Amino acid sequence: MNLDPVPADQLTFRLPQTFDTVEETRRHRQERLVAALRLFGRFGFEEGVAGHITARDPEHLDHFWVNPFGMSFKHIKVS
Repeated sequence: MNLDPVPADQLTFRLPQTFDTVEETRRHRQERLVAALRLFGRFGFEEGVAGHITARDPEHLDHFWVNPFGMSFKHIKVS
């Protein structure tokens, strides 16, 4: 196993995607949240009503989205 450090000039980092409107940002975050919830559901990371994943609303920064209480992660949709 090679544990030599990677030279700094060879490192690249992707920045988060940016959008022109709050609505586009909101839709993107909702889609990512749903994708994460469905992946968790697919791999069995849900147990009854315990557990959640949240995302912050891009416009109202004191608001968070969370999966509906008691709904299987596998059944979450953006709508």
